[in-house]
Order: sequence, then C-alpha cells, then structure tokens
Amino acid sequence: MHKFWQNKTFVVTGAAQGQGAAEAKALYDLGANVLAIDIAATDLPVWNELKDHGASDSGRLNLRSLDVANSSAWATLAAELQSSGTQIHGLVNNAGITLRKTVGQTDPEEWRRVLGVNLDGAFFAIHYLSPLMASGGAIVNISSTAGLTGYFSAAYTASKWALRGLTRAAAQELADRNIRVNTVCPGLVETAMIHKANAVHNAEQAKTFHEGNRQATLLSRGAASTEIAGAVIFLLGPDSSFITAADIPVDGGMTGGGIYWRIGKMTGNL
Repeated sequence: MHKFWQNKTFVVTGAAQGQGAAEAKALYDLGANVLAIDIAATDLPVWNELKDHGASDSGRLNLRSLDVANSSAWATLAAELQSSGTQIHGLVNNAGITLRKTVGQTDPEEWRRVLGVNLDGAFFAIHYLSPLMASGGAIVNISSTAGLTGYFSAAYTASKWALRGLTRAAAQELADRNIRVNTVCPGLVETAMIHKANAVHNAEQAKTFHEGNRQATLLSRGAASTEIAGAVIFLLGPDSSFITAADIPVDGGMTGGGIYWRIGKMTGNL
C-alpha cells in the first residue's frame, strides 16, 4: 500500500463488473476506500467477484445500487456522504452503455437512455460530488476512441464526444480548488460488453465488429480491463499532478495510427 491512497475515498461508477470492477479493485489494492456504484442490485451475482476481492478488509469497500441517470439518487447519496462527514478524493465516471445503431436506426427513447447514462450520469456525479471533494482530488471521465473520431453509432458517439467537453468545463471550474479533471479514451477492451449482440448486430456481426476493431489497432489486440485501470490510477494519483483537461487515449494505437497505417499494411509498406 502507498500512503497517498490510504484513508482516501474514491467513487467508481459502473463498478460491478468489467472495466469498473478492475478500477475499483486497483484502488482497493492500493489501500483506498472505495465506494463502488452500479445499477445492479448489490445482492446480485454480478457483484460477487468484487465482493470476494475486498473480503479481506470489507470496511474499505462499500457497494451502492444507483442509476447514474437519476439525479435524485445522486442528490440523496451526496446528502448521506455530507452527513457522515465523508470527503471524496477521487471520482471515476466509468458507467456506460453502448448501442450500435445509426441516426436513422436509433429510437428517441434509445437516444435518451444512452445519453442519460453516458453523459448525464457523469454530469450528475460531478455536480453533486465535487462540492465534497478535497483539494488535490481528481476526476476521470471514461470516454472512448468513438469520442475522438467518427463512428456510426449515433448516441454512443455523441455521448463520448460530449464527455470530453464536460471534462474541459469541469476542469476550468475546479482548477482553483486544485481538483483535476481528465478523460481516458479506451479503444477495444476485452469485456463482456464488446462481445454482446444487440438489436442490430447478431452474434456473428458482433464477432465481426470485434475483429474489425482488433485489425484497426496497431498492437493488434484488445486491452485487458486492468490496462485501462492503470491509466485511470495514474490520473487519480500524485504522478499526474500537472495534468488536467486532457484526453488520454488508451487504445493500442487505434486513433494515433490513423488511416495511413491501414493503407501501409495494404500496400506492403508496413
């Protein structure tokens, strides 16, 4: 354990599984107190892996079922934390859902739900929790390579681009309190979400989608959740003390490689 993390409280959303669970585990392993938030009820099996991980010192791991798109739920949580005298030292807005539909394919209700979880959830978290944050704290918003380039998924892309704007606005507002706000933009990550079929993509198309992402990545593979968590920990910790309002791609070169990497491969130059 590093003394920087001890007796500090960090909030991670979308923490029951996948990338969020990896981030919560990493913080716990460093000695931090972790408030893990997810829409899933805390008695569901989806939490079991994280619960088991924190069993040795369960007092440092607190689980909370909360819909991040519900502003009233955030207001209630903030009031409880304030009443208990809990100070927040870091926030990871990781909760997110995907929808592989174009503008024409997306229903208004689907649009609203994706934006509600991916964007409104991060806004509500910052709005309600930043007043409880200590000087020197940090916020990390999880965007995507879809927030750095063009992607056919309308609602998902819009939400991830908007997160980068929210990051910059919050970074400006909170700078006088020495609270840093940054964005991590993952590429292909090997979680259950990337492999799921949906209303447009069946299982075979989902497999093709995954393979297309892999082929578009310079390192020719997807990231482990722990690799994304490593970047998040860096941005929450003391080694990034002069980084704020930044976008950090953690994508194996997917965006940085650009279109000419694929062309170089096709022509035999690479």
